[in-house]
Amino acid sequence: MAKPESESTTSRTLGPLAAMSLVAGTMLGIGIFIAPPDVARHLDHPVTFVLMWALGGLSALCGALCVAELGAMLPRAGGDYPYLRLSYGPGIAFAAGWLQLLAIFPGSLATMAVGTASYQLPVVLGSAYPIGDALGLGDMSPTLWAVIIIVAFTALNHVGIVISGLLQIALTMVPLGALLLASLWVLGGGVPDAHGLTSAAGPGLPALGGAAAAFLGVYFAYSGWNAAIFVGGEIREPTRNVPRALVGGTLGVTVLYLLLCLGFVAVLGMGDLATAGEAGSAVARRLFGRTGELSITVLIVLAMLGSINGCVLTGSRIAYAMAEHGDFARSAAVLHRRFGTPVVALWVQAAIAIVLVATHGFEHLIKYTSAAMLVTGSLTVAAVMILRRRMPDAPRPYRTWGYPVTPILYVASSVLVLGVFVVRIFEDGAARDWSVLLAIAWFVLALAVHRVRRRGRGG
Repeated sequence: MAKPESESTTSRTLGPLAAMSLVAGTMLGIGIFIAPPDVARHLDHPVTFVLMWALGGLSALCGALCVAELGAMLPRAGGDYPYLRLSYGPGIAFAAGWLQLLAIFPGSLATMAVGTASYQLPVVLGSAYPIGDALGLGDMSPTLWAVIIIVAFTALNHVGIVISGLLQIALTMVPLGALLLASLWVLGGGVPDAHGLTSAAGPGLPALGGAAAAFLGVYFAYSGWNAAIFVGGEIREPTRNVPRALVGGTLGVTVLYLLLCLGFVAVLGMGDLATAGEAGSAVARRLFGRTGELSITVLIVLAMLGSINGCVLTGSRIAYAMAEHGDFARSAAVLHRRFGTPVVALWVQAAIAIVLVATHGFEHLIKYTSAAMLVTGSLTVAAVMILRRRMPDAPRPYRTWGYPVTPILYVASSVLVLGVFVVRIFEDGAARDWSVLLAIAWFVLALAVHRVRRRGRGG
């Protein structure tokens, strides 16, 4: 029988490979297979298409370089929240923490689970294949599969971070290596007529609104570059391993994404890519037929599951950190005595993700989650500059490369994209998608709630 829960501090059980796999695995999600068709619809030339993905990788790297300084300076569980509290005070930290609790991590979890259930699982378990047909697995709805995925990985993380960390390594390294080799094969001559990279006319300058819309999908695909700071209190030798995990994982995934995107264009061309729906399976089907499509899709599913596992693992640490400061239910700060995991925080996150699965469509989930990431990501990266001024003498085992240009570039690009999207919502004739404003509204509402609480306490 399990021992009762007790309040405890986290233990440092994740090694450098597990930490880097957490970053790479969290990044390598559904976005790189779903976003390219949408980006191709907004940017219809190979040069501008690949350039957008390169800019997304540069943005993610700028963010990773900045939070690496924070993670090495103050290695603790809870991700952005402790740094925001130290930089801006409890109000902004409270609002950003609740935005992550209500949008970023449950939204990412819901998006990846729905995307996997909608695009990859039908190929693997659908009626076209005997096993899935015999078991009737292909007839289950994507919503039900998404809920099963969320519950299963939450249960896995419930029983221990060591098991979760080992699984993260396997679910990251296998598909990462295989997809990298497949991309190199395509670009190295595996596709005799790779006309998609050279056949289009010269690129034109994309409209600002289209570029912003394209960047939002790219930004979501690169999300996860800050994953290591959410478990900084559980990584061995954090002053060295946290920066290595953040920068190394981000660089590795950026290289892979650029190779994959070049491969998508080479095989499908911009026209077919824009209508592909899901790029990975479409490329596999074009190259290898139905059998090859199944093999590649299995690899993609493994990558998706690694990303989902990383999201569950990191996201639950937000509620844990907030509960320690009284900004969330105190039970979320209690670790299970046997497993050493924040079980209340894990299952609260799962419950919110399931609600989002039931109430939001896939595209709305991406916009909702990405907008929230732009808000908190900008605040966290800017915190590097604030803490440089407020705590100039604090030990910094790692200092941000390219400072202050690096944080300024990240914040400027994020604010620009978010601003363009807000303006487009109110344009005449524009499709009214309030997902972006909903994410911003949660932040404003949480900030107002904190002020009311402070006044009620006489603070």
